[in-house]
Amino acid sequence: MTVRKKTIIAILIIFLFLTLFYKWQLAMSRYYLSRGDDSYNAKDYNQALKDYKYAAAVDGNRSVICAAKIKRAEIFYASGMFGEAKKELFEAIRENKTNYKTYELLGDIYYVERKFDLAVSCYNQALRFNDGEDTETRIKIKKGKGLIAQNKTDSARDIFSELYLENSGASNDEVLYYSALLDFDKNVSFNNFLREAENSDNKIFRNKIEKIKSFISEYDENKNSDYNNAKIADLYNKINEPHLAVNKINVVLENNQNYRDAWIISGEANFIIGDYKKSLEDFKKALGLDSHNPEICFWIGSIYEKMGDDLKSKEFFGKYDLLK
Repeated sequence: MTVRKKTIIAILIIFLFLTLFYKWQLAMSRYYLSRGDDSYNAKDYNQALKDYKYAAAVDGNRSVICAAKIKRAEIFYASGMFGEAKKELFEAIRENKTNYKTYELLGDIYYVERKFDLAVSCYNQALRFNDGEDTETRIKIKKGKGLIAQNKTDSARDIFSELYLENSGASNDEVLYYSALLDFDKNVSFNNFLREAENSDNKIFRNKIEKIKSFISEYDENKNSDYNNAKIADLYNKINEPHLAVNKINVVLENNQNYRDAWIISGEANFIIGDYKKSLEDFKKALGLDSHNPEICFWIGSIYEKMGDDLKSKEFFGKYDLLK
């Protein structure tokens, strides 16, 4: 056998080996991805994390590695391990810069961390690479909420109006609800969106609309503007829209730093958001204006409890018991 023939045979054997190895890698990575999904669905998250890790390690295919890392990030995110989740997502982006799921989940994490400018930026990236109308609608809703949290209500209103006009309003309760809410925020009246949302199939949204409707029936636009804005902010807390409450009550506090109820409303809103440091500051301002108020003492005790300061928590719960 000539040297030429030996070389050709060796090349063919190497090629065949590489082909078989690639097929083995692909089969194993798919196996571990599938097994990871099974573990995830069975809520065996520790095993799922291992399976997804193996899937990424076995195959050098960028899309497989990206998919596995997104899955791991989802588990870390659901467990509140945001740092680990972000680490997986940054690695996923290095493998595939055009997967919308990476940016969407990263936006969700930044939103929970109250880094709303970064959240909106990630949602914008996700929208560049989304895979269809339903995905686009979902991400735009999240972007709209991020803009509300940044007090960019006009921009948020534009997004929800656009979604509504694209016929998402008729089929998407959330689009209809936020269209109604942002229209109400601009002008206190029972607008057309609210009338349509009254018939929503979503019980949570329907109950919120009922509270808004009840508020409107008692609203008197001739009363002091600070008083009215404080009442609107209080309504937002009651319907679990704390970012709108903060936006509204800040207008009041800019005009009147000695408005006790405004500080209470601001404290409640920041408590709902999860910004306990800011909530504590607000309630201490309120306490400085009304030192014998049991409700304020109870709130401060609750905040310290959330912050893990048992000593301070007991102190203020004790004050509440004495004053109530």
